[in-house]
Amino acid sequence: MNVFMEGLFLILLVKSCHGQCRHWSTPEFHFASNRKLQGHVFQMKAVSTTVICGRDCSMDPQCASFNYDAGSHLCELNNQTRLQSPCTFVEKQDSFYFDESKKTTAGTACAREFSIVGKPAEQSSMHNNGAAAAVDGSSSSAITHCSYTLEDPAPWWRVDLGEDHCISKVRILNRGDCCSYRLEDAVVRAGDNTTVTDNPTCGSPVTAAQAQPLGCTIEFDCSPELRARYVSVDIPGKGILQLCEVTVEEIPLDHCSGEQNCQ
Repeated sequence: MNVFMEGLFLILLVKSCHGQCRHWSTPEFHFASNRKLQGHVFQMKAVSTTVICGRDCSMDPQCASFNYDAGSHLCELNNQTRLQSPCTFVEKQDSFYFDESKKTTAGTACAREFSIVGKPAEQSSMHNNGAAAAVDGSSSSAITHCSYTLEDPAPWWRVDLGEDHCISKVRILNRGDCCSYRLEDAVVRAGDNTTVTDNPTCGSPVTAAQAQPLGCTIEFDCSPELRARYVSVDIPGKGILQLCEVTVEEIPLDHCSGEQNCQ
């Protein structure tokens, strides 16, 4: 059953609920009423039904999920899902959210998290805490456990993995006691250059919606995966960079061409 037909099935399911069903999911598909994903919209359009919105999403390779507002008939196509950005999956009356989990998790069967705790790290400057605080293994989002730069013209942070890895995903734990907004516009990069801005980007820059919630974890999907010795975070402009923890997922180097045939 393709995405469009599955979407039709879900719409019929929603109608049959008569307001009693809030969430419905299978291992491949997820639907939620009175919820939306905010901050990841790449296209908006007015359409008459959720079915049309779902059809348009299924036909666009960039679309990972969609929101549909029953009042305004506004269809919003998202480039991420609730799993990739849980902190921006919020309640919204008369809004419907849908994603095809199979589509957004394809290619991750090979992925595995590897520890970068204690790896050598550097940053552009130091306020209270050095770069090592972002790879100390702590799950605390209090500033005493976070790396913290001065207000630099273009602050950056970098960890040396010691050898090449094939990076598929990076996660950043944002500050939880204050000032999480400072992470807005931050860019994750991975590559073999010690100059952070010479390396390719992983995922998209942090949006205002992602940076706003205190103590949230933000995911960056490297698509395609990036062969890299260094993983870095930088803000392309004046700012303060604070990272409470950085974690990384990889796939085997021999699968770094994009083939996902891991067993």
